[in-house]
Amino acid sequence: MNLSILQTVGLLISILGIAGLAIWSGTRPQSYGNINGSPIVAGIIMGTLVGGSSTVGTAQLAFNYGMSAWWFTLGGGIACLMLALVYAKPWRRSGCMTLIGIISKEYGPRAGLAASLMSSLGTFINVIAQLIAGTAVIAVIAPNLGMIPALIITAAFMALYVVLGGTQGAGIVGILKLVLLYVSMIGCGAMVLVLTGGIGGFLQMTGSIDNPAGVNFGSLIAQGAGKDIGAGVSLVLGVLTTQTYAQAVMSGKSDRAARTGSLISAFLIPPIGIGGILVGLFMRANHPDIIAKNALTTFTTLYLPPVLSGLILGTLFIAVVGTGAGLAMGISTIIRRDILQRYSDRMSDAKLNNFLSKCIIILVMAAGVLLSSGPLGDTILSFGFMSMGLRGAVVFFPMTLALWKHGKINKACILVSIIASPLTVLLFGTVWHLPGGLDPLFAGVAVSAVCCIVGRMIGNKKKTIRLLHPSHAEAEHLVIVIDSELGSHSSEIAHQVAGSMGIPCYDKEILTKAAEISGISEKLFKRYDERPVIAAYDITADETENMKLPPSGAFVQAQMAACRAFALQGPCVLTDRFASRALSENSDCIKVFIGADFEYRAKVYALENGLGAAAGRKKLHKLDRVRTRYYKGYNKRWGYAGDYAFVVNSTEEDPKALAEDLTERVLNSLGGTSRKQAAAS
Repeated sequence: MNLSILQTVGLLISILGIAGLAIWSGTRPQSYGNINGSPIVAGIIMGTLVGGSSTVGTAQLAFNYGMSAWWFTLGGGIACLMLALVYAKPWRRSGCMTLIGIISKEYGPRAGLAASLMSSLGTFINVIAQLIAGTAVIAVIAPNLGMIPALIITAAFMALYVVLGGTQGAGIVGILKLVLLYVSMIGCGAMVLVLTGGIGGFLQMTGSIDNPAGVNFGSLIAQGAGKDIGAGVSLVLGVLTTQTYAQAVMSGKSDRAARTGSLISAFLIPPIGIGGILVGLFMRANHPDIIAKNALTTFTTLYLPPVLSGLILGTLFIAVVGTGAGLAMGISTIIRRDILQRYSDRMSDAKLNNFLSKCIIILVMAAGVLLSSGPLGDTILSFGFMSMGLRGAVVFFPMTLALWKHGKINKACILVSIIASPLTVLLFGTVWHLPGGLDPLFAGVAVSAVCCIVGRMIGNKKKTIRLLHPSHAEAEHLVIVIDSELGSHSSEIAHQVAGSMGIPCYDKEILTKAAEISGISEKLFKRYDERPVIAAYDITADETENMKLPPSGAFVQAQMAACRAFALQGPCVLTDRFASRALSENSDCIKVFIGADFEYRAKVYALENGLGAAAGRKKLHKLDRVRTRYYKGYNKRWGYAGDYAFVVNSTEEDPKALAEDLTERVLNSLGGTSRKQAAAS
């Protein structure tokens, strides 16, 4: 069936009007940061959440199962309520722009990278759902157009929507789109009641539907409690773990604006599904032979006034486009901020960021078209729910525990959770099936929960400062040796402790003493400080006699001899350079290890060496490997917590305050010895 002239006019008015607003709002000067009021926050959330699955997909599922189709919009409302009451404030207080950033900050870069990839996969599946929903609208507009051209047209509109409109456009257009969708869906529902003679007539019509499968069209669990309730839980967790909705909350100009915008969404989203349910059941009763996914679009063309029919078709298409575009924008943000920015400082360039964002969105759309045109099927809501389940399984527990159980969960267990839980969802959603029709989300979340519980039981081994060995009250002579990780402020802490106790601190002075003892050039000691000698000759040496290099062992032995010499002179603090190994048999020696989380150390290292964030990360990662191999080559237990009296984690801590705390704890371990006694001992 071809559209009439009036229907075409209505279609063009809605599509061109909304697209024009998107382009206009996108070309306005952009402001970044927390600048949106509650209406814009609500517009961004609903502009993405209310799309093909909430409208076309709801009518499709209602055509087959009745009221159980409400779970998508009902779950969306519950999720937005939780955003407002539980998550909005902690998200905004985290200091991270992405949910993956929260995970990466708490559990390290590996967990962040794994979560980025898995979460993006889940979001991408929902993009496929929106592409398929778009073809349902195009099938009414151009019935003779093939599947692949329809997918390409939908993808092109999605790419243009976000490339030309941007984030700010998504919020403004989201408000207009929601108003038009409300008019459309409530209008369609009202028309169904008019056609059936009211609620009584509608219920009578529903009871007369040819129903050989015995489906209870009035039940919220028509497909089975496990499947339908699981779909609702999947939707809730998916919204709470999707970057697009987090971005909306974080863009609010205040906590109140973010929470109010989320509350508006919570109360406005569920009613939209009612209209789709009424239409789906009406079309099942009166047009049982149509394709289920075309229920809503066919109803608008057959039963609504022509101009209004065209307006609704255009609005439905833009709703699909806006949701798909918003999801693609979320994928782009994750890839740029949480993956690419880790490996290149060039990502700080705004123009490059903007260009890459557009390229990523176009690539996402191209991949979506390729997969949607294959053998993946066309049940829109099943794609939507699987997408939500994947994201929920990956992010929910790790992100929640990072917000409320900071520093208490073992990082390795979180990494296992992030990888294993989405794979479990995929396996039980495709190859295997849970008993009783349970949604595969439950299997994935169960795996994640078990990993997190184990992680909590194991705990995070590093505390701010922890005493591991008993008192050193019998010590005659105080020597503190400090092993450390780069970027942990160890040198600053060591000098503060020494200064507070009134004893000397030997750092690079160990190299000078080692050169004096061994006769090896001090220049060579500094050149090969904390790294092995891997060649017999140094071709860069200034003097010929320094070209031939002694083996690493000669440097190590000389440094150990220097540490022993300093320790014999009196109380002191020795930092790194095998001091702990040299004094391993010294009962008077108090050993300390100072470290910090990798991301914090990378930030400190980059700042100290004038590097960009990505360059600092790369350099530190390389130095960590070399330095650890070097020390463990001559001291297998270097860095092993059980060998140290104190383990210090300096992450986000004030070095001076840590030094004061460490000093007091060292003195207490000596049986309350005063600073003056320690210096004189």
